[in-house]
Amino acid sequence: METQNLPNATVVKLLERVDSLSSRDIEATLQAIVAGGARNIICDCAATKYISSAGLRVLLVVAKALKKAGGQLLIVCAKTGYVYEVLETAGFTNIIPVFPSVEEAAQSAA
Repeated sequence: METQNLPNATVVKLLERVDSLSSRDIEATLQAIVAGGARNIICDCAATKYISSAGLRVLLVVAKALKKAGGQLLIVCAKTGYVYEVLETAGFTNIIPVFPSVEEAAQSAA
């Protein structure tokens, strides 16, 4: 995973698969970013082809931690892809903002 610090958010490029094998590392990385003082995290799912329930749990846990800290989790993914379909089916698109690009997510975080 790659991370990039923007003025108003930290961008984390998620892996191709966000599943039970990778979710622990992803959660540890995201929680460390929150613990480091970040208030807005943008999860870039552009390269993500698969997300499981374990991956959804990580997103929810981090979104709650950020909300408690006065920030928010934002997700970047194509609205025609598998990841968006899973997020929408699970109801996540109603609680976590989804954007088509990192730039748009960063503007929203400002």
